[in-house]
Amino acid sequence: MQEKEGSITCEVAWATPERQYLETVAVPQGTTVLAALEMSGLCCRINELADIPIELLQLGIFGEHIKAPEDRIVRQGDRIEIYRPLQIDPKQARRARARR
Repeated sequence: MQEKEGSITCEVAWATPERQYLETVAVPQGTTVLAALEMSGLCCRINELADIPIELLQLGIFGEHIKAPEDRIVRQGDRIEIYRPLQIDPKQARRARARR
């Protein structure tokens, strides 16, 4: 992907157990994580994400959860990750394993 003057590239990632989606997007410097996610168009193309308001998605960069993606500025080379909801609460999973 070619960068325009004053723009940076980042990646937006979403993974399911079966497949990984990775979109490289060029955004203007100073773009927020939420804006970069919108610019990628990834949420519109994936059925599981299309019905969820973008503001409610859990996001991170390189495994670090972002509490305010509307305020965090994207840096060159960042990988914005969209996190799936947990299937089961970790405490419940531990209790179930301990019972076995």
